[in-house]
Amino acid sequence: MAEDTKQFKQMLKSMGLSSAIIEAAWPEWWCDEAEASPSARAELRFSVSRKLGLDPRSLLDEGKPQFIWRDEAKFKGLSTEDDEQRAAIESYGAAIGRNLLNATTPSDFNILKRDARALRKSILGDQPFIRLTDLLVTCWSFGIPVIQLKVFPLTAKHMCAMSVQVDGRYAILLGKDSDYPAPMAYYLAHELGHIALGHLEGRSSVIDLKDPLTAIDEWDDEEREADQYALELLTDRASPTVQTNAEKYTAEQLASYLASAARELRIEPGTLALCFGHSTQDWARAMKAMKFIYQKAIPVWSQVNGIADHELLWDAISEDNQAYLRAVMGGIPVDSNRD
Repeated sequence: MAEDTKQFKQMLKSMGLSSAIIEAAWPEWWCDEAEASPSARAELRFSVSRKLGLDPRSLLDEGKPQFIWRDEAKFKGLSTEDDEQRAAIESYGAAIGRNLLNATTPSDFNILKRDARALRKSILGDQPFIRLTDLLVTCWSFGIPVIQLKVFPLTAKHMCAMSVQVDGRYAILLGKDSDYPAPMAYYLAHELGHIALGHLEGRSSVIDLKDPLTAIDEWDDEEREADQYALELLTDRASPTVQTNAEKYTAEQLASYLASAARELRIEPGTLALCFGHSTQDWARAMKAMKFIYQKAIPVWSQVNGIADHELLWDAISEDNQAYLRAVMGGIPVDSNRD
């Protein structure tokens, strides 16, 4: 690797960017022969900067490179990130969101506005309950792309999920993965709440750094509203509870109880397990019950990104951006049809 390219990578790392995201953003067309061309070296910098949300002009100056999006996002959850790290997360997410929206057909989503129960009724129909796949299909039908991030801008993730706004359109990026669909359905419904309730007005994004399922002590009013929206969407109740005598159950007995109650309540069994954890704070037993509800643990990112791979209009974006999106999505999942 020539000295100029080494210095460029080192400069990006000095900004706190992870090696994984730098490699993902590195264009596939780059080669040793391109190093000898000033125009190719300039295009390399422009290509990488667009993907990472860096001001391309700042890469050509003597001074320190700057992130384009800074102080335009609302961060949720107390965290130890400094201003530069937050700018990296914000700009990375905004750049990914723009890329996704360029490959997504716009659509009307007025039914999302404020009324979670109206959206629930629309999705539910004759189904017994709302599943993660139902929410994903709904988002894409409203022109809201959803992906699971597998590559992050910082060495540590420092993000559960984020909603991005670009010219009145929205994208959702899920950061925290799960072995079961129910937590992912909640994260997605929570981000839909931020969008539907207008929390992104005047902002580039809303970023949930902590898990909104468990970061109760750090909630502000918007987090409480998004939580209530998610619960109404998934359960038809703003504050669902599971009977306190369920605390005496083993995880397997709890799973059996929740499965039998699911159809009557029209709440997905895994979501009921989350309600148990939410109302009792016994998250350990709630997550153990998931093992019996779903029978086996399977990382949910493959389902989320499998649907995204099918829905994205890949030909609408450049091959360079296609390769980048596929990299941050972890490649092409084998099976996108799981619940």
